Amino acid sequence: MDWWAVNPRPDGSSSKWGPTNDNVEEVLEQVAEGSSVCFAPLSMARYYARPGLSWVPLTDVEPLRVVTAWADGMDTALVRGFAHVVRELTAAADPQPAG
Repeated sequence: MDWWAVNPRPDGSSSKWGPTNDNVEEVLEQVAEGSSVCFAPLSMARYYARPGLSWVPLTDVEPLRVVTAWADGMDTALVRGFAHVVRELTAAADPQPAG
């Protein structure tokens, strides 16, 4: 949870936790009403764009790495197909290094 809250902050202070929620829609409602802010992946800006919300890229925190994993014995054609699609989408979304 500390990563998501950028905790501790660069000045050493702790983050203040806002209201709880159960889903993305509730998070965005809380942000729109001004009771919270949300650190979110870039994909949320694409898929949950709406009037009254601003999506501002964070440029001074380390990126979060996400992995796809599954339990032993779950290596099925469906799981391999899903992993293949995730790899393709990730490769298409990753910015290419300059040079």
